[in-house]
Amino acid sequence: MSVARRFLLLQLAVVALVTVTVSLVLFAQERSAVQERAEAVTRAVATALADDPYVLEAAGTPDPHPALQPLTDRLLEDTGLDFVTIMAPDGTRWTHPWPSSVGDPYRGDRSHALAGEVWTSTERGNLGPSVRTIAPVRDQDGTVVALVATGVLLEALSQQALAQLPAVLLVGLLLLAASATVAALAARYLGRVTHGWGPEELAQVHALHDAVLNEATEGLLLVDTAGTVPVLNARARELLGIPPEAPGPGRRTALPLGSLGLPLALEAVLRSGAAVQEQWVVAGERTLIVSSLPARGALAGRGMVVILRDHTEISRLSGQLRATSALAGALRAQTHEHANRMHTVVSLLELGHQEEALDFASADRQRTRGLSEDLLARLDDPFLAALLVGKTAAAHERGVELEVVVGPDVPRLPVSPADLVSLVGNLVDNAVEAAAANAARVRPVVEVEITGAPDDADPARDTAVITVADTGMGVPDELAHRVFDLGVSTKPAGPEGRGVGLHLVREVVERWGARIELGNDGGAVFTVTIPAPRDAVPEQVP
Repeated sequence: MSVARRFLLLQLAVVALVTVTVSLVLFAQERSAVQERAEAVTRAVATALADDPYVLEAAGTPDPHPALQPLTDRLLEDTGLDFVTIMAPDGTRWTHPWPSSVGDPYRGDRSHALAGEVWTSTERGNLGPSVRTIAPVRDQDGTVVALVATGVLLEALSQQALAQLPAVLLVGLLLLAASATVAALAARYLGRVTHGWGPEELAQVHALHDAVLNEATEGLLLVDTAGTVPVLNARARELLGIPPEAPGPGRRTALPLGSLGLPLALEAVLRSGAAVQEQWVVAGERTLIVSSLPARGALAGRGMVVILRDHTEISRLSGQLRATSALAGALRAQTHEHANRMHTVVSLLELGHQEEALDFASADRQRTRGLSEDLLARLDDPFLAALLVGKTAAAHERGVELEVVVGPDVPRLPVSPADLVSLVGNLVDNAVEAAAANAARVRPVVEVEITGAPDDADPARDTAVITVADTGMGVPDELAHRVFDLGVSTKPAGPEGRGVGLHLVREVVERWGARIELGNDGGAVFTVTIPAPRDAVPEQVP
């Protein structure tokens, strides 16, 4: 049975119970009101007769019956009372609705009246149970000379209460109809929002919903139009650095966007309410790919569904691949250059020029060894030194002169060799390409300068500054503000695509908490400033 049907039946049962209860209460109140009115009437008539001089005068005669009976008969007709009895102090009736009962003793309590008190009670008499009031009649000396009793039968009271029953039932039926209509409308709405499912099905769907959300490898969250996040799975919390949700009844509380501590760029995307396709955002040490789509179905128009994918590992692997490719290219260039030199040495030997062959080989060995030893001596990073040696040979093959300047006291960088090789390798590759493309105009030169200096903002750390300058055409002003975006490049796209290298460089820089600046000085000049604590230890290759 669906939740809506169960809700409707439960509501109808409650409404019926409440209606019956209210009807009984109203009937009881009406019966009580009728009895209170009867008590008031009997008391008023009894008191009035007891104070009437005519009754006092008739009570002093030898036979009060002929004078008092017509009076009581008229009162019965005018007041709706069931009996009016006037009697002697000993209880002998002088009047009664039944003539045969005149002269018989009064059946009821006379003690309160004989004591001078007006008394109202419910007692049984000749006519049946009744609500009655008995009052004393006093002479001028205060002596009780007669008693007056007036009453209304309980049967008459019940008939009066039953006469009000149709009105009470009508009120109950109206209450039942109104409540049933409200319950039916509520059940219809509940059936629509629950799709007619029962509690077991809803529990199963809820369990499946939790399993899908929490086991998803992508971050999923729902941002509503009020700027709060009612749905946030475990992966999204992990990617955004949000503490895990606490178990318990309050675990579905919507979180305000401002309380999540999100990066400004990501928070701006989530607050915009606009559809976004694979926008890259840096959140802490992670690079996230954000996609945002309007919610559909039952949630249509109520917010945006946001999907978060972690691109950090992909970027690191891509950087390592590019670094490895760069080193492999440098090794191929060195191998090619070494093969040319070996061919020269072999040809000189074959031609009998042993001395020239020996001098040529010694000079080449000395030059190559000197470059490697010089870089290793000045740089405290063997990976960076090896990269620059290989890049020098690769640039030489393309007719570009690569100059490496290493300043004193360059700090050891607390970063992984893969990231460092990716950053420097991409900047040098772009510079070599730019210089080679402009070789017809100026001598192609690429200069790599690595220096160190104290950090003015924090005396407890130093900074390393890596500058890569080329003699190319530079970066056009219209591209300068977005040259680090994915897919943006000053060169025509090839089959492998363009605009990836500088984007990876920016990712690496943002992960380090460093900064990169672009300038034009006879060519493009990229300057990377990296903070390095004085006790920093570089990361190891993963």
